[in-house]
Amino acid sequence: MPNSDFTSKLLELEDVIISDLQTTSTEVHVFFSLKRKPHSCPYCGSITESVHDYRTSILKDLPFMGKNTFLHYRKRRYHCSCCHKHFYEPFPLLPKHCRITTRLAFYALHLLKSRQNVRSTAVFLGVSASFLFRRLRDIRYPKPSRLPMTLSIDEFKGNAGGQKFQAILTDPKNHKLFDILPSRSQVSLMQYFNEFSNKKEVRYFVTDMNKVYRDLAKEYFPKASIVIDKFHVVRYVTWALENVRKRIQKQLHPSKRKYFKRSRKLLLTHQKKLNQENLQALEVMLCQSQDLATAYHLKELFYEFMASKSKADAIPKLRTFILAAQVSQLAEFKACLTMLGNWSPYILNAFDCPYTNGYTEGTNNAIKVIKRNAFGYRNFDNFRNRIFLSLT
Repeated sequence: MPNSDFTSKLLELEDVIISDLQTTSTEVHVFFSLKRKPHSCPYCGSITESVHDYRTSILKDLPFMGKNTFLHYRKRRYHCSCCHKHFYEPFPLLPKHCRITTRLAFYALHLLKSRQNVRSTAVFLGVSASFLFRRLRDIRYPKPSRLPMTLSIDEFKGNAGGQKFQAILTDPKNHKLFDILPSRSQVSLMQYFNEFSNKKEVRYFVTDMNKVYRDLAKEYFPKASIVIDKFHVVRYVTWALENVRKRIQKQLHPSKRKYFKRSRKLLLTHQKKLNQENLQALEVMLCQSQDLATAYHLKELFYEFMASKSKADAIPKLRTFILAAQVSQLAEFKACLTMLGNWSPYILNAFDCPYTNGYTEGTNNAIKVIKRNAFGYRNFDNFRNRIFLSLT
């Protein structure tokens, strides 16, 4: 077998005749042509084997052994004796009017799928960043036609398309990204949801404590149960306990502050999960202040409420916590009580709903990584395509 056959297999260039192979410290140059054979004229359909002339094109291909690869393709231009027109022989690796092979373009998209920076990917492949953005625009992620049974919504700071925040919609039941919207404003969300015909099929609408999202759910998803994610609820109690700790710690004598060193994790951990040594350290801290001991007790009551197995089990525990927080008269827990007064019906729905905002929050973190690696996106369409490419 000729050496050129082994080279063509190594480079995955099938049915080609390699005439030369030149290498430098940074580049590989492959000189080749296709086997001559009859072709059908694209204009009239007649068969011809008459060659009009040859022209050489230099193509950029996949890196080989860490070196930039260039294909010197000596292509034929055929002459049709019926319609007297000329045409180039087809080459599957080369789209029309391109100087970069198809497989290099697909490999570039594969690298972008792994959340790499566009500019660093362009440098690695030896192409321009604009080429990669053109390939991103070639990918189409159309708007979905139907809403899922479970819909989760959140926002993230994207700064793309002239808007500070973008909205993300996910299907937490199937762990799928549903859509990325250019704005989180009420008007844009209303226009978006108004185009769906199956709004009554949505059974769960999972969100954070955002009045805009709640009002939208009431108007557009009348049969959906509005669910407030538990993570956003627990934060109010942990913030209140932290504020009490900080207030008490500032009032203590410096000799006693050593007991509060690295106390945050100890105070926020559920009491049942502490070992004997940590329980003794906790007892010393709680003896320093009645307010701190009361705040810690309220936190434990709220943790018991959040551990409820059903809505029926959660309702009496929530009442116990609210009554205890009101009796304590701790100013730090006023925001928590106000939040529960406004959102408790939707918080209680979470105990009978098997879905949370966990997948949405995780997707948000991945989007932040994409944005940070790219140093931000100004064009929303490019940003949306990049998100879908990386996360679907």
